[in-house]
Amino acid sequence: MENISLNIGGRTIPLRFKMNQFIEIEEQVGNLGEVKQLILKGKNRLRNMITVIRILGNAGLKHAGEEADLTDDWLKENMEPHALLAYQVAVIACLSKESESEAQAEESEDKERDLVLEEINAKKDPVNSHTGE
Repeated sequence: MENISLNIGGRTIPLRFKMNQFIEIEEQVGNLGEVKQLILKGKNRLRNMITVIRILGNAGLKHAGEEADLTDDWLKENMEPHALLAYQVAVIACLSKESESEAQAEESEDKERDLVLEEINAKKDPVNSHTGE
């Protein structure tokens, strides 16, 4: 997945999730199916999130032709604690976007669809997470 980026330490860091990052995340953090919980809950959630951001961020920087120089120490020093939710949302979106669309396609083939409901849901405006509107 691409086109998701984070602003950390005055830098725009694009996130990239391909098979190489999939492997690296599973080796360093855990099973991809559990990564969401591993960055949202538990005593190691922040370290896990930093690891995932380093992996996805370095891949994104390299793909953009920039130096892939992110380290855990640099991220810990430059990430804002108040932006924790934004970091978590971006990482989860990056990890789940492509698999979500594939899962939806498979699910759609296996069950009946309510086309009217799908159209109504598609027209809904996104909710601003800060204001709830």
